[in-house]
Amino acid sequence: MALANLVHATSFIERQANFPQIAGDASSDSTARFPTNKQNEPTIAVNPTDPTHLLLAGANDEQREPPCGPGPVRGLTAPANDCSFFPDIGTSGVYASSDGGASWTNRGVLDDQAAWLASPFVSDGDPVIVYGPKPDGNGGFSYANGARAYYASLASYKSGQSPFPPGKFPELVVVSYSDDDGVTWSAPVIAFTKENPNNFNDKEDIWADRNPNSQFFGRVFVSWTQFRGAQIINLSSEPVVVTYSADGGSSFTAGKQLSPGGKNNGTNNGRQGSAVRSGPDGSVYVAWEELSAQVVAISRDGGASWSHPITIGPVADIESPIPGANFRTDSFLTIAADPRAGSSKLYAAWVNRTRGGGRVVVSTSTNKGASWGALVTVSTAANGYAFFQGLDVAPDGRVVIGYQALKATDTSTFGTGNAFIDAYYVKKSASSWSTPLKVTTVSSDPAASAANSLTQQFFGDYNTLVSSNANAWFIYTDSRHGAGCPAVDNYQKNLATAPKPAPQSSDCPSSQFGNTDAFVSVITP
Repeated sequence: MALANLVHATSFIERQANFPQIAGDASSDSTARFPTNKQNEPTIAVNPTDPTHLLLAGANDEQREPPCGPGPVRGLTAPANDCSFFPDIGTSGVYASSDGGASWTNRGVLDDQAAWLASPFVSDGDPVIVYGPKPDGNGGFSYANGARAYYASLASYKSGQSPFPPGKFPELVVVSYSDDDGVTWSAPVIAFTKENPNNFNDKEDIWADRNPNSQFFGRVFVSWTQFRGAQIINLSSEPVVVTYSADGGSSFTAGKQLSPGGKNNGTNNGRQGSAVRSGPDGSVYVAWEELSAQVVAISRDGGASWSHPITIGPVADIESPIPGANFRTDSFLTIAADPRAGSSKLYAAWVNRTRGGGRVVVSTSTNKGASWGALVTVSTAANGYAFFQGLDVAPDGRVVIGYQALKATDTSTFGTGNAFIDAYYVKKSASSWSTPLKVTTVSSDPAASAANSLTQQFFGDYNTLVSSNANAWFIYTDSRHGAGCPAVDNYQKNLATAPKPAPQSSDCPSSQFGNTDAFVSVITP
């Protein structure tokens, strides 16, 4: 299918979801300092019982982290260039909108909640939020009771509260739920019953079966990659695992391993970037990147058993970093099922590397994932180097994709003012895809972002898109309010040849260095 000049969205607006940057501090958008002013890897969900008003979003959010250097938290003798994560401070942020995304309220981090304060866990980000039906009190689920929001997050044990011996620091996948659109959240529940102190669980996804006609209506599924062993980089086994809850997130099954363990050692490659969704008949799909392909495993019995992986299509990982920038990237996929009763269509999207740069591609299945069609490219060279797509299918069957794309002045270098990022939107109508529409009015400079170590720029690992019949909402990392720092640029460029201490905040001419936000483009198709 070729791109067609279809009618674009009638309108879009952009809003900062983490507003203000620090919950309860109206001045923080201008006064917060790095890394306190840092958000990335955003997630968004729309309440199916009131999609015109109620939205929840989240992100890796460092609003509770102390600024770099000496202070009342890090201590008066802390090095001036210490911007590291501080122990026992949570990083899973929560934002809410009651007017369809026109305005947002920052509700802090999960760890501000009473149930989290009383728990032994601290949130570690990688957030994903999804809505499903509330339990009906009789072992089932019903939208008559409203919708329940689920927040999946990485977590670790607070200092002194781990049940394991000293030196064991497992990374956990936990789920918390809210029945009042994010005002209050339950205590976190570990989403895997076979806890192992040597495991580092990462890049989770969560989904709730929200089709009342499904026999598994209300069931909640969580997938992730399980790095096994103390050495998680290049050495450890890393299978994709899935579990589910049949009681509204109060407990989870022991889980199923969907792939061989493999090793991320350049020979066997790893299994990463999983995504989980369900179809209108209750079929459940977990897809991930494996070797040089995107694959999917299917369950027709609510997660009790799973098929062997089925190939969706080839993947050529995009460059990391993208030429002209210095932040890490990936080609993790997103999947979505047509929710209309009787539909057997599934869609998968990811970004492939081409000679011309990163391009968003889509594959379609018309038989519930058993086989997949040829790849269709939906982004263009005019957009720039694409990355971090989001995909959804609206209740009426409209397929929509959001993504970001980067243009660089000089692809042989990086630094302040060299590259700019914008967000784009495409939709499928009949058999054709629209030409991409830019849905940002202000570009982002990736050099205004930074990892806490300052060794790289940092835009996270993913963005998210959700839709209703009336709107689509694309949430992404945005640095329009930030500023680059030549001293940090120089430090990053010379790390390999002339390592030296990281710059201090006083070396940056702007106080807004590192300021990244979670922005939402609200699109009217």
